[in-house]
Amino acid sequence: YCYSYMISKRKEYSKRGDILDIFSLDFDYPVRIELGFDDIIERITYFDIETQRSLEKLNSLNMYIDNNKNKSLSFLQLLNKSGKKIDIFLENKELLRYKLEEFILRERKNEKVYKERFEEIEKISKSVEIMTFSQSEIKQFENYENIKILAQKVKLKIVSEEINRYKEIFSGYNIEYEKYPLYEGYKEEKKIILTDRELKGVKVRRERKDKVNLKYRNVNEIREGDYVIHENYGVGIYLGIEIIEEKEYLKIKYADEDKLFVPVEGINKIEKYVTSPDTIPKLYNLGRKGFAKNKEKLTEELIEFAKELIEIQAKRDTKIGYNFTKDTVWQEEFEESFPYKETASQLRAIEEVKKDMESLKVMDRIVCGDVGYGKTEIAIRASFKASIDSKQVVILTPTTVLAEQHYLRFKERMKNYPITIESLSRLKSATEQKKVIEKIQSGGIDIVIGTHRILSNDIKFKDLGLVIIDEEQKFGVKAKEYLKKLRNNVDMLTLTATPIPRTLNLSLLGIRDLSIIDTPPVGRKPIETKFLTEDKEKIKEAIMKEVAREGQVFYIYNSVKSIEKKVKDLQKFLPEYIKVDFVHGQMQAKEIKAKIREFEIGEIDVLVATTIIENGIDIENANTMIVENTDKLGLSQLYQLRGRIGRGDRQAYCYLITKNYRTKKGKEREEAIKQLEITGGGGLQLSIEDMKIRGAGEILGEKQHGALEMFGYNLYLKLLSEEIQRIKNKKSDENLEDIEIKVNYPAFIPDFYINKEEKLKIYKKMIESKKIEELENLKNEIRDRFGKLPKEVINIIEYLKNKIRAKRVGIIKAEEKKNNMGTIVKFDNERLNFNILM
Repeated sequence: YCYSYMISKRKEYSKRGDILDIFSLDFDYPVRIELGFDDIIERITYFDIETQRSLEKLNSLNMYIDNNKNKSLSFLQLLNKSGKKIDIFLENKELLRYKLEEFILRERKNEKVYKERFEEIEKISKSVEIMTFSQSEIKQFENYENIKILAQKVKLKIVSEEINRYKEIFSGYNIEYEKYPLYEGYKEEKKIILTDRELKGVKVRRERKDKVNLKYRNVNEIREGDYVIHENYGVGIYLGIEIIEEKEYLKIKYADEDKLFVPVEGINKIEKYVTSPDTIPKLYNLGRKGFAKNKEKLTEELIEFAKELIEIQAKRDTKIGYNFTKDTVWQEEFEESFPYKETASQLRAIEEVKKDMESLKVMDRIVCGDVGYGKTEIAIRASFKASIDSKQVVILTPTTVLAEQHYLRFKERMKNYPITIESLSRLKSATEQKKVIEKIQSGGIDIVIGTHRILSNDIKFKDLGLVIIDEEQKFGVKAKEYLKKLRNNVDMLTLTATPIPRTLNLSLLGIRDLSIIDTPPVGRKPIETKFLTEDKEKIKEAIMKEVAREGQVFYIYNSVKSIEKKVKDLQKFLPEYIKVDFVHGQMQAKEIKAKIREFEIGEIDVLVATTIIENGIDIENANTMIVENTDKLGLSQLYQLRGRIGRGDRQAYCYLITKNYRTKKGKEREEAIKQLEITGGGGLQLSIEDMKIRGAGEILGEKQHGALEMFGYNLYLKLLSEEIQRIKNKKSDENLEDIEIKVNYPAFIPDFYINKEEKLKIYKKMIESKKIEELENLKNEIRDRFGKLPKEVINIIEYLKNKIRAKRVGIIKAEEKKNNMGTIVKFDNERLNFNILM
């Protein structure tokens, strides 16, 4: 176990005062233990990784602790030690022999040990033959007419989540049914058991109990040495927290060594300064009006932009669209047949999409979820809902590869329902495309999936009801203009892992709706990222490690010109039995499709590819990725590429090859990846960090460029949001910093109680509390997370409660006289509330 101040994953512990947190391997949630006098346990609870708050209280707890530090035992030795007779069955001895060769190849020094273990297993095991179906049998099962013939000859049982639909399809035939997500079918002596795997080609997953909790550092977290911006004084350098007269202040350095001390109540006026790394922010002198003048001028432009955004929102609110019907029985059963367990945030996003579709307003929703977090299933369910209502659906993808993957998945999922699905991309010939276009126009196609070819003028829909866009930022200006027109009367759903900041901002400002899937699928393990130099032995080791566990490897090499040479180079130092091949975007579409298929069925071990594979490749057996020339790729692109691995429950590894950190930006990217701990769950944060590294550019149009440079990303967004609220006559509460209360007691969070990084977050929560009840809840949270509150913390909470009370009655200044000689109070005549005072 390793120490972490705030636990974020398994095998971590934390000790903060009298609070001990442990995340054991054998629990779904981490455990919090509160110690009292003489280390007597006063409280045991589970707690939530994301909120760090306690959940369920426990009376006792049994925890597995690995004390076997000095001795390692083989699996066979453990079996023998147990003293129990355990039968070992071998389905495929040849496969075991192959594994033996792999192990020996990697570790020659242990050859004797491995051979002895193999011989022992061979000696004590029994060979068995599993009665599974051949490929030709499975192919026959996919034709339901063959099932009907088979049902008249043998006993047949269908095990699936979709049994009601199967009963409709095979009505009148002697078939037994069981509702259960069985993984695959098999033969018994006088019976055949079939599942969705044989009937639809869908692999059903057993529900896993393992739960992985992940927590990610906020990229906007302020650390000492960071550039920050105060909305009244401009950009400075944050130097940390300083105690002055028993109160804590944030210390910020400005030009000519000027220092600004901001009381913690003013923390909401400070933001981390995020902009292009090439721009060195200008530090102002505190005594001059330079920043105030520039701010006044740029605020006028910001007000105009805020008005423009409000107009867009007003127009959107007046649009009336089609209201889809509520979920049908078919919809419910279709959703039950999803072969994975949905996460809470995925279910929430699905409900938000369906609620939009069922309302009269025109949907314009963005679903933002990290790679592999289940966005496609949301698209599938929305498409199904629209199709059942006889509305046509378009799924627009940036690449033919992704279009093909979506097409196959949609076909598999919807096979049992009367829904016609077609694809339209350069994978089809001109004649095939023409037929598809004719069917779209006549209403013969319910769902069409394809690239920007779908946006051509020759395509007319009979009754279009839903447009789904996958990774909108990858489309060009013309495509975006076309989609803008569609938004007026057709429901739009955008799926994205790393939203472009403009899209993200408009979502946050209410111009478009935003759903966030921020929890990883059950059983998902974080991807381990490692950095390599160009070392053949290290590359070989990484590939061999994956092949030895019967996995496959993506090798990203983004140069079409020399990709074949790269394949030959790899073949020179890899064993002959490792099959290496390549794929790139300039190949014929059908060739690309064939290569991906070969890789999918395991005929290729190492696929050398350009970034063509960053969208749409979903191959669960490929769990190692090696990326060359990392410094030439943007963070978003790296993030998308990494998303091609780690799709199942197997540990995935991503190796980023860097050439001696040739560029400053390359080094910055490495640091960003390390800081973000990119394991999924960071796509939203990544879009902001990528913007910081690659340059802010024209995020909100040319007119806003100056304001963005001046204020930085965070403050700009805050000012814009406040301006929108002001125009809408939604005046925000005055800042507690405006009320001056002087006290004679220490009121701050001591360093010994909460560390400085976490302390800023707690102060932020304190200042954002607008009601006394909110401060009381925060007090309970602090008590739960960090233990018994020191007197200074109790004091600052009481101090802030008094500020809220003062604001309520109209007090703007209060000073406690020494030696309890009373308090001098000053009122604001305009805000004085006699009713409360009386």
